[in-house]
Amino acid sequence: MMKFTAPLTAALLMASTFWPTSAADAEPPSAKEIAGHLSTMQEDGSSTIRLRLTAATPPDTKNSVLQIQILQRRNPGTTDVIYRILWPKDRQGESVLLKKKGDQAPAGTHFIPPETAKSLGPNQMKDPVFGSDLAYADLIENFYAWDSQAIVGEGVVGRVNCQILESKPGSGQSSIYASVRSWVDIDRMVPLRVEKFLSPVKPVRRIETTRITKEADGHHIPASLSVRDLRKTSLTELEGSRLNERVQHEDQDFTLEAIKEFRKVP
Repeated sequence: MMKFTAPLTAALLMASTFWPTSAADAEPPSAKEIAGHLSTMQEDGSSTIRLRLTAATPPDTKNSVLQIQILQRRNPGTTDVIYRILWPKDRQGESVLLKKKGDQAPAGTHFIPPETAKSLGPNQMKDPVFGSDLAYADLIENFYAWDSQAIVGEGVVGRVNCQILESKPGSGQSSIYASVRSWVDIDRMVPLRVEKFLSPVKPVRRIETTRITKEADGHHIPASLSVRDLRKTSLTELEGSRLNERVQHEDQDFTLEAIKEFRKVP
């Protein structure tokens, strides 16, 4: 099973579950309730994930296919993530480490074996991850926890009626984005489309759920995503293959030293 939080919301990697929709419900959930529910599902502690990332570029250009391992620890107020390339072999061990605390801007490191480490600060959060259509900010931000949440309309995605939730950061909340809109399937509480705006005019990035799986306990989970940088003609596809939530990551797991040690393993 695979959890895509916002993303990749999430991350890019995001969890979802049922919202009560019985006839006894007098009113649909409010914007605050939808955002709060999705935010809580993201901040679900430690996990390790494997996925395949395919960056499809314009015709006559070779696609890039990466096998990636994700270590993440997402709790209210604190987020730590590592995206690590497992394959191809010539890029094995290349990693991105990101940390975010409270409303502060994320920061981290891009490590390229054997010893190259590039610092990532607020100015780099808009840059692409591993040559894909994802920005660093997409890996770590939880926009469902932003101060401003509003229902701004309805829309149809894949013949499914959705509520459009608009999220905006508060005055003290740092983000490269001015706003984010999510087309949410209320019955399954799954965002089917997410559009991110650098300004109020046009979205710059669109993330769509392309496959949903249903767990034994009834939870619906996005299993595959497509990501487009709308300023280009490329496409990035993310397909989850394995999720392990029975892990407990510690502070020392999210350090440059830990990343380097992984590279030493045969």
